[in-house]
Amino acid sequence: MISSVAARYRCPIVSHEVESSCYRRLTLHAPEVARVVRAGQFIHLLPRGENSSDPLLRRAFSIMQAKKNEITILYRIEGRGTSLLSQKAVADVVDFIGPLGRCFAPSPHRMILVGGGVGVPPLLMLTRQTREEELAGPKHEITAFVGARSRDDVLCVRDFAKCGVEMQIATDDGSVGTHGYVTQLLEAHLLKIKVGMRKPTQESDTETTDALVYSCGPLPMLKAVAKICAHYEVPCQVSLEENMPCGVGVCNGCVVPVATPSNEYATYSRICVDGPVMWAHDLKW
Repeated sequence: MISSVAARYRCPIVSHEVESSCYRRLTLHAPEVARVVRAGQFIHLLPRGENSSDPLLRRAFSIMQAKKNEITILYRIEGRGTSLLSQKAVADVVDFIGPLGRCFAPSPHRMILVGGGVGVPPLLMLTRQTREEELAGPKHEITAFVGARSRDDVLCVRDFAKCGVEMQIATDDGSVGTHGYVTQLLEAHLLKIKVGMRKPTQESDTETTDALVYSCGPLPMLKAVAKICAHYEVPCQVSLEENMPCGVGVCNGCVVPVATPSNEYATYSRICVDGPVMWAHDLKW
């Protein structure tokens, strides 16, 4: 669902911290956004200076935290835009549009999070919002699986711990956690708890589950997560990562094929407005 109406803002930087050699945490004073944003949504930010037109296009960043009057993003320095952004200092003004996109759906009792790289921050925000809402509602069982290239790419370990969630980690090089893919951890977990494997009864010929998998990260990882969840009949929401030239559904530069087109012209969905959070079974992988 879409939880708010986006607007353009020019907000000062409150803090700009080094997470590791390639990652930074950027916090902005943005009270209007902090009050309404939901986990899974993003901002579309101009990384250039005020007197420059280069680069021309905005960059999309998932929101990691919304607290009081501030929002925080966590990003990786890997191109011209993020390199320019990394040079900004406290009190510099940042131009962005947001909050944009669709947020994660409410969860049943058991939440299973699967993140890779900079796909981890929106899952952390989902965890934080869930814990805040538990003060007036039911408690949730939250399990987090995080994949990374190496030890230096593992994000938000202490943040999840503060939320009472222990992360299980998989790294490509085995430098920390399990040597392998995060999807291996997910499949072992689903097999262990046998989610969705209840035998049908006379009253119901369908299998049920009290779990929902939330995943964000590289496309190959999301494809694997969707396949595993389909096998174990566990519902899954994915947050798609893609370059978004306009961020508001005009340019059609971030489309993905859908499993069941509504007509011959509607064979694709736009990530920026129909997502970035989508149901895995709605996509044509």
